[in-house]
Amino acid sequence: MKLHLDRLLQLSRQRLPFILIALIPVVIMEILSRGQYIEMITWSYKHVIELVYNEWIVFSLLLLFIAIIGRTRVAYWVLSGILLVMGLISGIKLKILGVPLTPWDIVLAGEASDMVQYVKNIFTFKILLILALFVVASYFLLYRTQLFMKKVHIKERGIIAVIALGMLAAVYSDLPLPVQKWCGIKASVWNQVENTQTNGYALATFLNTKSMFSDKREGYDDKAVEAIVSNSPKPPIKAGDPNVKPNVIVVLSESFWDPTVIKGVEFSQDPVPFFHKLQQTGTSGTMLSPQYGGGTANVEFEVLTGNSMRFLPQGSIAYNQFITNEVDSLASIYARQGYTSTAVSPFYNWYFNSNRIYKDFGFSKYIPIEYFKPNYSGPYIADSEVAANIIHATDLSDGPDFVFANTMENHFHYFPGKFPKNTFDVKGDMSPSSQGMLETLAQGINASDRMLKELVEYYEKKGEPTIIAFWGDHLPALGDDYATYIDTKYISGKDDPDFLKKMYSVPLVVWNNFDTERKDKLNISPSFLGPYLIELSKQQGSYYTDYLSQLSKKIPVIPPKDYFEEMHINEQDLKDYETLQYDIMFGDRHAYKDYKVPIINSKYMLGFGPILLDKVEADSQEIAGHTSITLTIRGNNLPPLSIVTLNGKAIPTTWQDEHMVTARVEGNLLKSGIWDIQVHVKDSKETVVGKSNTIPIEIAGR
Repeated sequence: MKLHLDRLLQLSRQRLPFILIALIPVVIMEILSRGQYIEMITWSYKHVIELVYNEWIVFSLLLLFIAIIGRTRVAYWVLSGILLVMGLISGIKLKILGVPLTPWDIVLAGEASDMVQYVKNIFTFKILLILALFVVASYFLLYRTQLFMKKVHIKERGIIAVIALGMLAAVYSDLPLPVQKWCGIKASVWNQVENTQTNGYALATFLNTKSMFSDKREGYDDKAVEAIVSNSPKPPIKAGDPNVKPNVIVVLSESFWDPTVIKGVEFSQDPVPFFHKLQQTGTSGTMLSPQYGGGTANVEFEVLTGNSMRFLPQGSIAYNQFITNEVDSLASIYARQGYTSTAVSPFYNWYFNSNRIYKDFGFSKYIPIEYFKPNYSGPYIADSEVAANIIHATDLSDGPDFVFANTMENHFHYFPGKFPKNTFDVKGDMSPSSQGMLETLAQGINASDRMLKELVEYYEKKGEPTIIAFWGDHLPALGDDYATYIDTKYISGKDDPDFLKKMYSVPLVVWNNFDTERKDKLNISPSFLGPYLIELSKQQGSYYTDYLSQLSKKIPVIPPKDYFEEMHINEQDLKDYETLQYDIMFGDRHAYKDYKVPIINSKYMLGFGPILLDKVEADSQEIAGHTSITLTIRGNNLPPLSIVTLNGKAIPTTWQDEHMVTARVEGNLLKSGIWDIQVHVKDSKETVVGKSNTIPIEIAGR
């Protein structure tokens, strides 16, 4: 008996120190995610219960990793590495975009490459010092003391795994004792900054993960939706020619903002002269974006669908997490009225699931970067190339067009040297860093302004009735923690009384060439732009756009929930909106039951049209004793990035125009017989996203 007691005491002494060592990654993770150790210390003594929960979660995970790996030290280093990387990226993302890293960021595996921008130049002296202290403290406890056993026996690993999972389940379910409920601990999914600052990063992440699987809504059923729809008056449509169907072109310009509003900052020339002209002569105003510095897809989601990010967790990406079925959008609404709906985006077709999303939204065509000419300005496709594709898309169709396009030329970052040439100088009381970023921004938005001018002048000259809505998705991220905005005194800091208005309001213009006397002053949320455009174009909307049109007259701007009281918004006035959105995104889509035309276009495609090959010509050459064959392939809709394949193998290809490409055959491929010639289009993941018909040609022996 005494031997058994001694063995239990020895095992306890070797297990209890895990609680101590689990505290080290908790502390370091909090410092990294918050950006400073003083804030971590303040939080620790103000939120002791939350600190205990963070320790509990990390300790549970450590036990689980030990059970899986079987070696204490290895398990500790692996888990700590994961936690510290998450904390570090969260801190960097918080500095740049004002939102910490969330579980929905982590599950977006397809967009992982875009997160690289958050971890560039992160190893400052302070960060390196913190990491060094972590390594030293961990090394001392693990290797210079006798507190920890190195290996765990296989039988004990099973017991440890059960204990670890039970501890994590207790946090997840708040059982057997509802400690979280008693202490008022809950996830502030609508304000992720507050969520992590109050709960700590580990607990906030855990609670966020729990909320990802909780989307049930009380009081929701068919009758509730029907009552809202039937009781919503339809907006009056102004009299007009029923045969006139204007083109509707919607351009989401990446990080477009007007920096000339900063007092005390002088630009050597107006970076957006044409935009300013349209502001003065036509419809213009602002939109309150749900994003800062990034998250373009969420702004796009609001404009196209009329749904609001205010009813979804902050930091989430609707395209990746919530769109799993067809969703009625501006694309399908206009398509029902004879429009050709086209999406144009100068980035990869897979980014934010765009290929699937645009299909679910009812577009008939999607022109991603794989179908662009490689006309770059800096690291991204030039805005002028986006304009060219918009024009080409409308020229191809016989009837009216709805085109949604976004741009990339002005995308983050804004350090000097981003563009081949900079023609703007900035003066004012600011640091060289702020000056450099503003000059780079000026160059980027000037290209956006020239794109807008090109589009307006083209459709004005063409004479077709056309609407062009042009706005920025969010303010540009100019330095960490709003550095340039604070440096130029545009804002006093995060506690600036006008912080929301200044840092989330983006400029907007709506031009048209058929109702030139109309000059509206808009101040709206992105989800209300669609109903406005439907009314302006004098087309028939849907039950949803009718409802939103009326709601926008009462509540034109929907801010974050913690601004409701300040902006005199009664949350109950938005409950019907939230219910209709829930029906579309998570419910049974009751209001779609009467739709007679499918939302999804059965002929949806990538590119401007089917890639069709007409004929292939082979021309043999012999240079310095080496024989090669040049293939000339003729057809229609041949993309600039076409790849010719010979019996399935890619061969060097040169694009001439949309009707002709040439390809060179040499070496081992020079074999007599039947050659099957086809044109492929591949994306950055080497996935074939488009292909032509196959044309066989016979090559005689040589």
